[in-house]
Amino acid sequence: MRHLSDEDIVQELEKLGQEFIPTPMQREKARQQLFQPTRQRKAFRMNSLLPSIVSLIVLLSVGIGFYVSIGESGATNVTASWEGVWLDQTSITSPTRYVFKFEKDSFTIEDRFTSFVYNPEMDKEKALRGYKIKEPSLVPGEYSNYTVKRKGDLYTITADEFTYTLKQFGPRRFAGEDGIEYSTQTYLDQIEVITDDVTPERLEIAQQNDHTFLIEWGSDSMDRGNHDFNTLEHGKLVVSTDFDELQRGQPVYYHTPSSVIAKNAAVPEMYIGRVVGLPGETVEIKGGQVYIDGKMLDTFYGKATRRGAGEEEYFNTVPSSAYRDEQGIRDYFNMDMAAVTVEENTVFILVDQWWRGYDSREYGPLPIGEIEGIITGTAE
Repeated sequence: MRHLSDEDIVQELEKLGQEFIPTPMQREKARQQLFQPTRQRKAFRMNSLLPSIVSLIVLLSVGIGFYVSIGESGATNVTASWEGVWLDQTSITSPTRYVFKFEKDSFTIEDRFTSFVYNPEMDKEKALRGYKIKEPSLVPGEYSNYTVKRKGDLYTITADEFTYTLKQFGPRRFAGEDGIEYSTQTYLDQIEVITDDVTPERLEIAQQNDHTFLIEWGSDSMDRGNHDFNTLEHGKLVVSTDFDELQRGQPVYYHTPSSVIAKNAAVPEMYIGRVVGLPGETVEIKGGQVYIDGKMLDTFYGKATRRGAGEEEYFNTVPSSAYRDEQGIRDYFNMDMAAVTVEENTVFILVDQWWRGYDSREYGPLPIGEIEGIITGTAE
C-alpha cells in the first residue's frame, strides 16, 4: 500500500478540483437563472369580483324564496276551525299531562302533571327513569295571535315566538313533533264519510222460514256491551241463506279460513263477522278508524271498541284497577292497518270487538262462496 505525503495529498486534491470547475458558458447560464427579473404579481382588486358576488347572492335569495314559497303554497290556513278545540295528552311517554285550549285570539298550554308537586322531596332522576321523553320542550302559558296551517297530515301552530307541529294519525288523534300524543273530541277538517243508516246496532227477533236455520254462538268477538250474539244471553241466532247481494254492515256466518285454524286449532270451523268492505273497494284502518276508498266509515262498527265503548268512554267508565297496560289499550284503540283492495267475489270482514276475534285483518278478504248465510236476528 502506498503512503502519500502531505505534498502528494495537496497535488491530488488540486487535480480532482480541476474536474469540477465550470466552463464560461455554464457560468453565464447559471447567472441568468439566478438573477432573472421576478414577474410582477397582478394586484388583487375587490371590484373585479363584485359582479360575481352580487350574482351569487341574488341566486341564493331567489332559491330560498322559491323554496319557502313552495312550502307555503302547499299549506292551508285552518285557524278558524280550531277555535274552541281542546287537545288532551294521551301518551304516557313523558312526565307531563299537557292540555291545549284554543280560543278565538289566543290559546293556552297547561301541564296538569302533579306528582312532583305532591312529592317535592322525591328523586326526580329516578322518577324520570320510566319515561322516553324526559325533558319535553313545550312551555305552559298563554299565546296570542296564533295561526294553524295544514299541509297534508301536518298542522303547524305558530304564535309569537312559539312554533309546534302536530301530525294527525287518526280522525281525532295527533302526535307532536316531540312524540307526545294528543286527542280531541272534535273532528277537525273532516273528510268525506260513508254512513250506514240501515244496519241496526242491536239484534232483534227475526222470523224463521224455509231459508233459515239456527246456530249457537258463545264467543264475545261480536260483543257490543250486551252480548248481542251470545246465545246463552239472547237465544239462538237466525241465519238466512236467502240473499242475492251482500250489503255493508250485515253479520254473516261463514267457513273459517284454513290458515286461521292452522295457527289455532281451537278456532271453530264456522265463524261470525260483519261485512265492512265490498268488492272493488279499498279498506284501510288509521288511528283505529276504518276508511273505505279514503272516506271515513262513520258507523258504530267503523272504529275500534271494547264491548261497544270507544277510547274516551272506556277510560272514563272503566276503573284503572281493571287494566294493567294503559298504553297497550290505547294502542289498540288507535291501531293502523295498511290499505287492502277487496277483489271481485270477496268481502272484507271485521268482528265488532277487534281484539277478541279473527277477521280479514288476519286472513285478508273472504271469498263470498265461503259464506253460508246472513244473521238476521235472534230466535223467539
